Parts: sequence; structure tokens; C-alpha cells
Amino acid sequence: LSSSIRPFIWPPSVSASARERGKSTCTYVDMAPSEECGWLLYVSLAAKCCANGDGEPYRVVGFVAVLLAAFVVTSLLRWASQGGAAWGRYWWTRKGLGIGEARIPGPRGFPVIGSMGLMTGLAHRKLAAAAAGNVRRRRLMAFSMGETRVVVTADPDVARELLASPAFADRPVKESAYGLMFHRAIGFAPYGAYWRTLRRVSSSHLFSPRQVAASAAQRAVIARQMVDAMRPVGGAGVKHVEARRFLKRASLHNVMWSVFGRRYELDEAGSGEAAELKSLVDEGYDLLGQLNWSDHLPWLARFDPQKIRSRCSALVPRVNCFVGRIIDEHRAARNDDADAVVDFTDVLLSLQGSDKLSDADMIAVLWVCSFIRLNGKHE
Repeated sequence: LSSSIRPFIWPPSVSASARERGKSTCTYVDMAPSEECGWLLYVSLAAKCCANGDGEPYRVVGFVAVLLAAFVVTSLLRWASQGGAAWGRYWWTRKGLGIGEARIPGPRGFPVIGSMGLMTGLAHRKLAAAAAGNVRRRRLMAFSMGETRVVVTADPDVARELLASPAFADRPVKESAYGLMFHRAIGFAPYGAYWRTLRRVSSSHLFSPRQVAASAAQRAVIARQMVDAMRPVGGAGVKHVEARRFLKRASLHNVMWSVFGRRYELDEAGSGEAAELKSLVDEGYDLLGQLNWSDHLPWLARFDPQKIRSRCSALVPRVNCFVGRIIDEHRAARNDDADAVVDFTDVLLSLQGSDKLSDADMIAVLWVCSFIRLNGKHE
């Protein structure tokens, strides 16, 4: 400890009386501050010393102005790098980086927000336009979304290499995905023992050939119901029938039947549970589909400007109540007939040993299954 602190040396401009008054608070100071908070230490120290005596406040103002100017210049230099500010910061702070090392090409965007505009609207078309006319960008393109570094490729070989790389094993969890419990499902769960358990459960039970074949009869029934519902609409003189609303309704009933074991007729309007599930999934899709600025600008997270966190907090209790109630009903029914396995909920309840999931994990898995199988937002 004694080797890390040194006596503080007063500036010549500070009077003797000011030095006496400041001895109790400014006797020693760590002269090796960290890189992130060092400049804050010097600013606070200079302000304290000048405020304690006959110091000249304009020196502090000048000092702060120099620091702000240095911050602006550094930010602009980072933004000038290929890919924008987030990549510029990475290249600047990366240890052992050679000056002549090749960098990934890409648009710079704006100094603070980067190229977040590329991910709004028809993002795939905007990304294709940004990479057009440049062979290197089509192979691999870098851009910044706030403080997030992003790479995108239009080359199949590069995409295969990226997907097989351990550096991309974990999928970044957005705030909305975490808030909606997607971090407990296979799509967002970090690679590890829990993720391997989910993968084993999915491949061996939920989406196994046996389970898919077992639900073939259900799909055939729903397909016949959909055709029967469309037949009166496509009567004589009708050239076109809008199939979208029938497909959405059929998809919803397929989820209710295959995931939760609830069977309804396609033309039933009184299926309250189906309507409730649709409202939950629609709200979840809307939250997941929004570009959340707080994911890429962490200093905005505490303000929640888009109200995504508050909406997730309001949606999750509804999901827990809806799915938890169905799990409890299935668990009670299995006590009477333990060999009945007819839907995904029963499959999860039948798991034993290392594959057995907690109720919270089952709710998350069934909730995500509803998203996978209910594609009402992606016709």
C-alpha cells in the first residue's frame, strides 16, 4: 500500500493558508488512477483544491475544457475508423495491434448512434445496399450500432465459418429477450450444461421424429378445418380469397393443440384461451421486433425511453399465469393417467433425471415454443 501512494505536491499558485486548510483532506492521493476514472479524479481534486483557498477557478474551467476537447477529438478519431465508433474503440484498445493490420470494411454511420438506421424497416435491403459495389463488404462488413460491434456477411462460406466459430457460440441477449425469459430457452441460453440439456430435450423429445409423426393427425384435422372454413368464402363469382387470416387462425389452434393440449374448432369464436395466447404472443413479437436503443447505448438503459422494460415487466406475469395454470392442470391430469403423453406440456412433465426441468424453465420453453409454432406475424 505504501508503494502506491505518494505525498501530494501543491501547485505554486496555492497559498500557504490554503495549503494548511487542505492538509486534512488532500494529504495523500493515489498517483496511478485507472484508465477509466483517472481524469475524473484529477478534475475533482483540482476543483477541491481551488475551492479551498485562493486558487483561480478559471484554471479548473480550462482544465475541464481541455478534457472535453480531448474527448471530442478521441471520439471523432474512433468514428473515422472503418465500421464506425464501436470498431474504432476496439482497434484503439486492442493490445498488440499492428499499425498496418487490415481492418474489416464498413460504413461509419454517425458519431454516437453509428449505423443503427440500417436495422430499421427492411434491414436486409439496407444492409445489401450498404455492401453493394464493394466485394470486400459483401464478404464481410463491419458497422457500429451505438457501442455494439456488428459483422454481417453475404458470402455462404464466411457465414458457415462464423456459425462454426466458438466466438459466436453465445447469442447476444437483448433486454427484451431477457425480460421475456428467452434467456432460459435454447435460442438465447448461453452455451453450457443448461443449453446442452435443452438441446437434448428438444432433439430427443419435443422435435423428435416420433413426436412429429404423432402430431400428424392433428395437423391433418386443422388443415381440413381450414379448407372447410374457406369454402363458403370462395363461392361462385369470387376470384380471390384472402388466406392470411385463415392461416393465422389455423396456426394459433395448432399451437393450442400441440403445445398445450387445447382443441378447438377453427370457426369457434369463443376460445378465450386462444385469444389470450394470441394477445400475449403479439405483444411479445412487438417487443422483440423493436430496435431497443438501450441495448446499444447503455447510458440510456436507466431511462427506458421506449418503455420496453416496463412493457416486459407487465407481460411476464401474464405469461407466467397463463402457462403456469396449464402446467398445473396437466400435472393434476397426469396423476390420474400417468401414461398419457399427447402434447408438449405432457412431454416436459414426463422428463426425469438430468432432463427434468423446473416449472420456471418449463414455462420459458413452452412460451418460446408458442413463438416458434405461431407465425402469425411472419406470414
